[in-house]
Amino acid sequence: MNKYQRLVVVTALINALVMVLFPPFTSQPLVKGVLPGFDGFFPLFSQLGSKPVFTELLTLQLMFVGINTLIAWLVLQDKNDRGANPEFRFARAIGGFVAVNLAVIVIFPPFEPYQSLLRYDAGGFDSFYFIFGSRSRRTIYWPLLYLECMVVVIDALVLFLLFSAAHRGDNALRRDLVQLAAALPDDAVARIAEEIRHQINAPPPQAVAALGRGADRRRARPTRVSKERRSGKDRREQNAREAGGGS
Repeated sequence: MNKYQRLVVVTALINALVMVLFPPFTSQPLVKGVLPGFDGFFPLFSQLGSKPVFTELLTLQLMFVGINTLIAWLVLQDKNDRGANPEFRFARAIGGFVAVNLAVIVIFPPFEPYQSLLRYDAGGFDSFYFIFGSRSRRTIYWPLLYLECMVVVIDALVLFLLFSAAHRGDNALRRDLVQLAAALPDDAVARIAEEIRHQINAPPPQAVAALGRGADRRRARPTRVSKERRSGKDRREQNAREAGGGS
C-alpha cells in the first residue's frame, strides 16, 4: 500500500464513520394508511430508540463510498519497472473523479413520491431513478441531491489537500537529496552510486533451508562405503604369527 492509497482509505473510512454516526431515519406518521418515509439525517444516539434507521439509503451510501474507494485503489496501485509509483497529475485525476461522480448523481437523482391526494402530504424522498426513464415526471428531491453533490465536492477538496501535501513532501525530499549530493565530494558520490548500482544488480539472496524442508536423504543415491582396512580375521592371523615367532 503506497501513501496515496493510504490517504484514499483514510478518507473513505472517515466518510463511512460520518454516515454511520449521522444515518438517515424514517418518519413515523400518526395517520393510518400513510407509509413511513424519509425524515432526515440525525445523530445516531439521539434518534436511535425513537425512529427506525433508513437502512436501504444507508446501504446505498456505504456502497457508493466503497465503489469509489475500490476504483481509486486500483488506479493508484500502478507501478513502473523499478517498482516506484509513477508521477501523475492528481489535480486532473481528482477533477475526473468529481465529474464522473456528479454525472452519476445527476443521471440517477433522488425523486419524490407521487403526490398524494391528502392535503398534509408535503412530499419527501422516494428512491433513485433514471432521469430519462418512465418515472422522470416526478419531482426531484432537491435537498438530498444538493447534499450528495456537496459531499462529493468536499471529498475532492480534502483529497486535493492531502495529495498536495504528500507531493510537496516528495519534492522537499528530492531537493534535500540534491543539496546533499552537491555538498559531497566527487569520490564519495561515485562510491555511493557504485554501491547503489551494486545493490540493484545484485542477485536475490538464496533462501535458507528451514528445519524439515531440506532435501530428502532417502531419495539420494547411496555413497560407496570404503572397505575396512583390517577385519577381525586378519587381526587373528597376525596375532598367531606374532605368537609363533616369539616362541
